[in-house]
Amino acid sequence: MFRLCLDLATKELLPSDNDETTGLNNRVRRNLGLRLPWLFDNNILPESLKELSNCIKDDGNDGAHEGILTTEDAEDILDFTFILLERLYTEPKRIEFAQERQRQRHQNK
Repeated sequence: MFRLCLDLATKELLPSDNDETTGLNNRVRRNLGLRLPWLFDNNILPESLKELSNCIKDDGNDGAHEGILTTEDAEDILDFTFILLERLYTEPKRIEFAQERQRQRHQNK
């Protein structure tokens, strides 16, 4: 389920057009294992998450296809998924809310 969540969340980060010069093609669009490196290489995902993302390639396929996943592997995937989703959705909203509060405080002066 984590892998599916990451698949859906990262698909929406891709530009709408295929740019073969950057390596973005239909295969990269369809394959999470290819998409994540492309997103890191093109600075769409923060470099600080790159090493942590290795668990998706290494353990995600085992969990999705083989059904063999240790507790530690699942915890690694959980950590990466949580942090990525927080960066993609929670942080931007928190910043937006903080900026709105700041605007309102300055308007009320």
